Amino acid sequence: MSESAPRRAWLAGGPALWPALLVLVALIWGNSFIAVKHIVGYVSPLELVVVRFVPVALIFAGLLLPLRGRQVLAMIRSDGWRLAFLGLTGAVLYNIFLGWGETRVAAGTAGLIIALNPTFTYALSILVLGERFAWRRAIGLAVAFGGLFVIVRWGSGRPVTLDDLGFALITMLAPLTWAVYTVSGKSLVARHPPLLVVGVAMTFAGLFSLALVLLRPELLAELPALPGSFWWAVLFLAVPCTVFAFVVWFSALERMPAGRVAGFVYLVPMFAVTFSRWLLDEPVTPALLLGAAILIAGVWQVNRA
Repeated sequence: MSESAPRRAWLAGGPALWPALLVLVALIWGNSFIAVKHIVGYVSPLELVVVRFVPVALIFAGLLLPLRGRQVLAMIRSDGWRLAFLGLTGAVLYNIFLGWGETRVAAGTAGLIIALNPTFTYALSILVLGERFAWRRAIGLAVAFGGLFVIVRWGSGRPVTLDDLGFALITMLAPLTWAVYTVSGKSLVARHPPLLVVGVAMTFAGLFSLALVLLRPELLAELPALPGSFWWAVLFLAVPCTVFAFVVWFSALERMPAGRVAGFVYLVPMFAVTFSRWLLDEPVTPALLLGAAILIAGVWQVNRA
């Protein structure tokens, strides 16, 4: 007997399943800034990378090698240095700059700064990939940075120091390195399954993270003394934020138009600001909301098809 249509639709994901999962991913990513803020209260940004990506590398290796070991080895032989570069930029450097910035920048503000990623990606696509320049998107880029200026200058509701500006600029390096990761990965995902590319790149990130342990080997002795809340934050970043979210994201890309999937990213700053206010009691000022609205409008204009 053939399967019923509802059951076939469920096995294929169903019309409502993937949008619901993408909203869940946006919710998870919105809370990642809170987890990073908590972790860098105990360890340095370099050590944040170690505790996050060593588990991620082990999980992805366990998922990929038994089922697609030959394909993984073939990818590494043909594009090993490119995959390593993706792991370095999209995971190691991104998290170092984000963690470093969040030692002084509020988690909600960091979530808004990270929303600049599409503007950096567009600029790099013009410079590196030869994408056609469009005035509409350039105006959107200017609007997005105008919103960022409002957020940094007036969003906190207190006088802004040079140190505050410096750490905001450091945080901006995170979406810049992610844009480098995105542009560099375009040719790879055209030749290999996107989820496989991400899994191998994150495994390389775990190997780079192990190398960072050599900079402070006493970290291994200190880790057992850290509180349970630290380890819950690490677990949250490693499993839901990275492994689960990336699997859902790239699985959704195989079933939905890319533009529709990308639209769910606009929920991330909203969740970041909301949960930072709720969990960390960070202030949400009218200037912050105004700057966020301007920034998101600019990013939407850059990203609009």
